[in-house]
Amino acid sequence: MSSDVTIVLPDGTEQALNPDATGADLAEQLGGRAAKDALIAVADGTQLDLNQPLPDGSHVTLVFPASDEGLEVLRHSTAHVLAQAVLSLYPGATFSIGPPIEDGFYYDFDLPDGQTFSDEDLEKISSKMKEIVGRKQPFIRTEVERDEANRLFANHPYKLEILDGEADDPTSGPDDGVITTYRNTDEFVDLCRGPHVPDTGYLGHFELMRVAGAYWRGDENRQMLQRIYGTAWASKKDLKAHLVRLEEAAKRDHRKLAADLDLLSFPSELGGGLAVWHPKGAIIRKLMEDYSRQRHEEGGYQFVYTPHLANERLFQTSGHLDFYADGMYPPMEMDNGTYYPKPMNCPMHCLIFGHGQRSYKELPLRLFELGTVYRYERSGTLHGLMRIRGFTQDDSHLFVAPDQLADEIASLLDFVLSVLRAFGFEEFTFNLSTKDPEKYVGADDVWNQATAA
Repeated sequence: MSSDVTIVLPDGTEQALNPDATGADLAEQLGGRAAKDALIAVADGTQLDLNQPLPDGSHVTLVFPASDEGLEVLRHSTAHVLAQAVLSLYPGATFSIGPPIEDGFYYDFDLPDGQTFSDEDLEKISSKMKEIVGRKQPFIRTEVERDEANRLFANHPYKLEILDGEADDPTSGPDDGVITTYRNTDEFVDLCRGPHVPDTGYLGHFELMRVAGAYWRGDENRQMLQRIYGTAWASKKDLKAHLVRLEEAAKRDHRKLAADLDLLSFPSELGGGLAVWHPKGAIIRKLMEDYSRQRHEEGGYQFVYTPHLANERLFQTSGHLDFYADGMYPPMEMDNGTYYPKPMNCPMHCLIFGHGQRSYKELPLRLFELGTVYRYERSGTLHGLMRIRGFTQDDSHLFVAPDQLADEIASLLDFVLSVLRAFGFEEFTFNLSTKDPEKYVGADDVWNQATAA
């Protein structure tokens, strides 16, 4: 006879459960909000559906809709309902991936005969989704063998690529060789790691937002899929508040303001992602650039200027052609050499530092440039001034002695935050790039020292 299972709650108390007890059993035993609203369980850091057994001795947390983790589960499950609705409404359609994202979710579809979704289609799909939600269909998790997975998704080539490992999808691909599916009805099954809400009735506070094109696996040589974006929230109130925020943000969209105030434009004659600044916009830009120059001068930076083109040898030395060629414009052949528009200013600043002999007394050497660079962004990713192909950076590079590294990093962060605050920014997110084991230049000991600093 199996003995009871004991789990540890977040407050440290122990809870005795029947053998093979699940997260749902725990929620029912705790009662109240837990019994009504819990979505999944997390046991020793592993997310579990509520109907999966809880390991004996594990530390268990129940996840609720309004938490970040709960919203991610809600959005992931809503993406499944979106896929179920589309495949039901459009015979012959196939699907690829549908992850949760910030504030929502999306799913990519391939419609037969080159069909595309319209705004009217979104209304029809949304109605079908609400019908599915109303049926409270359970999300049933099943581990399957590869042959069975091949049979289930024989008519869905993108799923087969995920199974083959040709396409990486952390939300649905095999996990340590284990293939899992989720079924809502006899007609609909999806390849997915989960976890999901207990049934579709937990969903419902969603809105389908828009349709966009997306190349399969981000490869412009592959099929263009139809991506439906949506948003989902824990309550009707939260959904409404989000939609209001979007409406207010649209009024302040820099692309709309730029046109309304005659600041800048993106003429089609120039090509996508290339802006021209009108006189009013140029005044604003000049004031910003003048302030940036002033602050950098006060911060001990020295001004430099570099050209817009460089011979390919420079970008081979810097590693750009090995690691960043997809983001660069095509080469130009001239003067018996190959040239590229520069995607970054770094290599040229290194040339300035390397010119002639240097003394340790010059360190730290801080170089600064308002440098214009050119990057080949895919047309589907362009977004006003936020994602653009030609732009000017207030760009700096610091050359320091090893024993100056920590102090210079601290000083640099203070300087950058001070400048950003002057423009009204108060909340910051940092992305720290450390050494990629496969793609890096420089000696390991230098990387280790820089990372430790």
